[in-house]
Amino acid sequence: MVGQRSARKAAGVILQMIKDGKIARRAVLLAGQPGTGKTGIAMGMVKALGEEAPFAMMAGSEIISLEMSKTEALTQAFRKAIGVRIKEETKIIEGEVVEVSIDKPASSGAASMTGKLTLKTTEMETVNDLGSKMIENLNKEKIQSGDIVMIDKASGKITKLGRSFTRSCDYDAMGPQTKFV
Repeated sequence: MVGQRSARKAAGVILQMIKDGKIARRAVLLAGQPGTGKTGIAMGMVKALGEEAPFAMMAGSEIISLEMSKTEALTQAFRKAIGVRIKEETKIIEGEVVEVSIDKPASSGAASMTGKLTLKTTEMETVNDLGSKMIENLNKEKIQSGDIVMIDKASGKITKLGRSFTRSCDYDAMGPQTKFV
């Protein structure tokens, strides 16, 4: 860490605060320009704290490329570092896609696209409003009527589970990769 006097000094202050219990059970996030020694300083801090100290290394590009919020990505990384597994309940909707209707705006901006997704479950049929991110996910998964999908209400992620078994006789030419649910 040649030339990083202020960073080393700050790391020493943080280490002393951790040892004194002033910021115990908290995470430390180092940010700065690439190649300035953040990882080296973090590894030095962890080594000075001992074997039990949790450590998770993440690149900014990892957070940006994930399909979840940045806060959730950081929270999961921190939990992984300290080995905490918290039971969290998520709301998930599963059902057969009855109809997908996407309203194309007059302007060419994809951000203003809206739509509706009609899902049929064993108990009821619901109409769900779609935002631009969910519409993008629908197009990426190539979801159409007759598909069985799972929607994570928290993140808006839509996963195609397969085709509805009731639609197995609709088409003659189905490939072996078609999974009926």
